[in-house]
Amino acid sequence: MRLSLLETELMDIFDVLTAISKRRTKLMKLGLNENKALMKAQRVVSKEYHIPMPDIQKLVGDGINYRNL
Repeated sequence: MRLSLLETELMDIFDVLTAISKRRTKLMKLGLNENKALMKAQRVVSKEYHIPMPDIQKLVGDGINYRNL
């Protein structure tokens, strides 16, 4: 069975969100608080998946201002 372009994009979105969530969980286990772990996970996944940070922020839907950190 062949997937449509929309189905492929949705799978990619969920892959990215899953990667962010897993990375955040690992960072929290290492002692980072939830907010800092999420920010770091987003940066790492942004680089890993070659997705611009503003797109990651839209996808996650957080209101964190990264320039003030």
